[in-house]
Amino acid sequence: MSLGANIAIVRSYFEAVNSGNCDAILALTTEDFLFMTMARAPDWLQIEWGREAFSQVPPTMSQLMKAPIDLAVLDMIGEGNKITVEAETDGEMLNGRRYNNAYHFAFELADGKLHRVREYSCSYLAQSCFGAVEPGNPESSKMAD
Repeated sequence: MSLGANIAIVRSYFEAVNSGNCDAILALTTEDFLFMTMARAPDWLQIEWGREAFSQVPPTMSQLMKAPIDLAVLDMIGEGNKITVEAETDGEMLNGRRYNNAYHFAFELADGKLHRVREYSCSYLAQSCFGAVEPGNPESSKMAD
């Protein structure tokens, strides 16, 4: 795939996240897709998800917020099958906390789909807003007190 096509695929991913479209996220990922957070602590934020769990995260997080999560792309650069994105989100949690995280995503594509994603973000902020996120199961997800 061309660099332009790979960038368009990554942009489509952010559109799917912001619309909470699990099917679109699944369609954008390879069968052996892997998402990893690069957090060092706490242990529960050291996440590795396959495509099914990964596709369920945006709507699950959104149900813990006053409005759906909105990841804004600030900058995007790429070379070949690797695209990096600087993004941010800013929203209010149901528990009253402000979730305004900054992210750096490293995407690796294969055969026109997302193959690997590494997320770098503020784990302290995520922990202080989200107690635990169980993909696809908002009832089991818990917000921080």
